[in-house]
Amino acid sequence: MNLKIKKILYFWFVETPDEKKFQKDFKFDQVIKGRFLNDYELASQNKLDDWQDTDRGCLALIILLDQFSRNLFRESGKAFEQDEKSRSVLLKIIANNFLDKMNESERLFALLPLIHSENISDHEKAYELMEKYLKNHSDLEKIKKFWLDHTAVIKRFGRYPHRNKVLNRVSSDDEVEFLNSPNSSW
Repeated sequence: MNLKIKKILYFWFVETPDEKKFQKDFKFDQVIKGRFLNDYELASQNKLDDWQDTDRGCLALIILLDQFSRNLFRESGKAFEQDEKSRSVLLKIIANNFLDKMNESERLFALLPLIHSENISDHEKAYELMEKYLKNHSDLEKIKKFWLDHTAVIKRFGRYPHRNKVLNRVSSDDEVEFLNSPNSSW
């Protein structure tokens, strides 16, 4: 296996405590930037597309493009620039039955591009895959709540309003009211 792939997966699934993965932590963001910004840039320029030939490579690409992007470019529209590519890598994972080769923690992160999507059909697909691939996950109830909260926002607004500012989108009055409420962004 490619050394870069090993380093990305080891960092995310072994070195990084689960609670760090979903927290806003600028110090942690800087660690990711120092170790993986160059890899992210290569992946975003399609220079690591050969990684899509293996389950490990696909998973590393999703971690780079879907997870690390949110740490590298927090509070910037750039955090979401590779969401579509992450989704396409996930589709390759599904087509090649690579989810069968992953443990449940890896599957969770492989599936997140569907929940990060602003397309409701992607959310519906995520629930189908959750039933098949995450049914024994130790945090299944937390995952379901997290996903349901995200999907409720997409159903209500057709997008994630907390992204509006950094994506230069105008917020509706309903979105502004929502954004002023607690727990309106992740």
